[in-house]
Amino acid sequence: MNATTTLVTLTYGDRIDYLKALISRSLGSPHIARVIVVSNASRSNLHSLHSQWPGQVELVELPANTGSAHGYKVGIQAALDRGAEHIWLMDDDNAPTLGAIEALHQRLAESQAEVGQENAAVIGFRPTHQADIAAGVPRAFAVQWRSSCFGFHIAQLPYKVWRRLPFGRPRPKAHPVPLVKLPFTTYGGLLAHASLFRKIGLPLSALVLYADDTEYTRRITAKGGCITLVTGALLDDLEASWNIKARSNNIYEAFLLGNSDLRAYYTARNQAWFDKYVWAGPAWLYRLNRALFLFLLRQVARRKGTGHRLALIEQAIRDGEAGRLGMHEAFPL
Repeated sequence: MNATTTLVTLTYGDRIDYLKALISRSLGSPHIARVIVVSNASRSNLHSLHSQWPGQVELVELPANTGSAHGYKVGIQAALDRGAEHIWLMDDDNAPTLGAIEALHQRLAESQAEVGQENAAVIGFRPTHQADIAAGVPRAFAVQWRSSCFGFHIAQLPYKVWRRLPFGRPRPKAHPVPLVKLPFTTYGGLLAHASLFRKIGLPLSALVLYADDTEYTRRITAKGGCITLVTGALLDDLEASWNIKARSNNIYEAFLLGNSDLRAYYTARNQAWFDKYVWAGPAWLYRLNRALFLFLLRQVARRKGTGHRLALIEQAIRDGEAGRLGMHEAFPL
């Protein structure tokens, strides 16, 4: 088997232990030919990767932390410039389990036969990020509906109430449904032929970080392609993200009680921008869902005493809906 895939990942801070786990496991697969590491001003000694994997790891160093959107933009362009046949995007704290890369390539080949190389993408399974799929929630309720606001949609309320009752609670399955079609996804775990990346272009640097991958991968399905979640391709999350569902009871608490204003601001701003300009269907339905979401958010904020964070989130939403993107002066990276 010829190695055809370039792994592109992005790192920052001092995260070399996570990065080494990702690279070691990935290069253990015969599919992976090379690794491109984009450094967002990382403090780690990344040059040590050259001596550990000579000729297989390339380092692209940025002088400052520019965010995930620009970092992946640089990495994807580098992979294309170097003639990558397939590109596999991974966060630096993800790592494939045994057989995951092979499972992704197998499904990708099947999907390419169905819809063409430039239209097929697959994504590995991260149970903490695809928590509803892992919990056995039906796909119809596990993906974000059009005209929703931060994932809230009035038509889903009856099911959300039902699932919180003892007899309506989803029952996790020992083996989740093997394939799930997604309208958009994350960077981490995404595999596709280089022609797909040329077709959809590069990430939007102005989004900086959070929801930039949502906007980027939505271009795949918006242009007639498909994204398939392969639950048999299990990926490990070596570090839990700040906003996974397991950390809070609901999205309102995740935003209001999280320990980082920076994360809350960029996530809320970019999600509001995405919901209004990319994902909204009927305008009246989006406005209704927006009003109800904000009403519930304010009730939780009042109960939890988080008025300062509420004000920050509401400003972030106004910025997103007004199209005020880019790095915010109050929240440099």
